[in-house]
Amino acid sequence: MSVELATAAVGFLVPYLTEAGKEAAKTIGKETAGTGIKLLGWLRDKVTGRTKEALEDLEKQPDSADNQADLRKQLAKLLEQQPDLAEQLRLLLPDVQSHDSSIHQSVGAGAHAIQNVGNQNTASITVSKP
Repeated sequence: MSVELATAAVGFLVPYLTEAGKEAAKTIGKETAGTGIKLLGWLRDKVTGRTKEALEDLEKQPDSADNQADLRKQLAKLLEQQPDLAEQLRLLLPDVQSHDSSIHQSVGAGAHAIQNVGNQNTASITVSKP
């Protein structure tokens, strides 16, 4: 669960650290924007050591996939070591609270199917005729 929490946290955080995040905050809604702001403040206050360095690197270059991956990795490690932080973070991230591990299956024409695992996934089935 720590990896999922870390992934969700970085996913919420990145838009607020980029120029695009300023516009995204206008379009995604005040509640979600508030979550991003609270999350950044919480992380700045709670994380230490290598995780804090990873957060600082991400703040400097939020578009860097390496920085995003590094923060996810370091945050997951920290959450494993300090379960009380994991619970606090879970409360900050409403999507993670409602996350289920169910599998959803969609079957289209000709018995073509897709299975999705997770939350808020989308998929489409495109069938080409021979």
